[in-house]
Amino acid sequence: MNIRRIQRAIFILLIPLALVGCSSTENKQYGGQPTSASGDQTAQTVRVETGDIVPTRSLKTQVGAGVDFAVLANKVGVFVPSVESGQRVEQGTVLGSVEDRQLVSPVGATVVSVIAARTTVPANYPVVTLRFDGFGLTGDLSNLVATVGNAPFAGKFQVTDGVGPTDCSGVVPLASDASSGAEGQSSTISVSDSYACLIPTDSLVRAGQSAILVVTAQARNDVASLPVTAVAGRLQKGQVRRPDGTVVDVGLGATDGARIEITSGLKAGDAVSATPPDLDPQSK
Repeated sequence: MNIRRIQRAIFILLIPLALVGCSSTENKQYGGQPTSASGDQTAQTVRVETGDIVPTRSLKTQVGAGVDFAVLANKVGVFVPSVESGQRVEQGTVLGSVEDRQLVSPVGATVVSVIAARTTVPANYPVVTLRFDGFGLTGDLSNLVATVGNAPFAGKFQVTDGVGPTDCSGVVPLASDASSGAEGQSSTISVSDSYACLIPTDSLVRAGQSAILVVTAQARNDVASLPVTAVAGRLQKGQVRRPDGTVVDVGLGATDGARIEITSGLKAGDAVSATPPDLDPQSK
């Protein structure tokens, strides 16, 4: 995880005025070229540039007590459990395996339910539910999941007037149904669109405290991107305006909060208006 990117995301969320100076930082990261089509600061255009993006989601949330979360299969295959309902596990305990890949607990927790042994499951299927008797921060990551899938996530949090920035012990999907059947086995485990940052047990926090949570996925390297302020839309599809006034449909990918990946419709070097179509008075 790129620590400097996480710290920047927290800083931007805490101090919105910092966004005013964001463009100069981004220019350095994306090759040091001026974002204006001509280099004139009044030109009101930006160019598609190539660089790395760390998919990022920043959330304002609150500290809560007790978290039921699911562990997902990390590939397609037959699930073989190594634990049973009611068992206490420690961080790193092997919960089971799917083919040749082991699943481990990110924290000390209690097993709530396990799906039936020898069940053939797809990737990202919930196979074990755990109860974490500690504090957590929860938030909706559906947009991030829609962009990168249920890839492993990392997180940092900053408690308002409290501890941080601190790494999450894990960023895990919340279990919305943690019931178990005969012999502690469950045919299915339900998960919600929300994820939880599991707070380290040695962190001095209390329930109800406000916090900022920044969740990231693996970096996407050498992708075409534009400043988010130049694009109408944030998920999968959007629009931009060329300097001649033509509106162009573009495919959208990951965003780090400052820039957004352009997956189709434009190529590196293309110039577009710095103002998105839906905010441009000339588009009406």
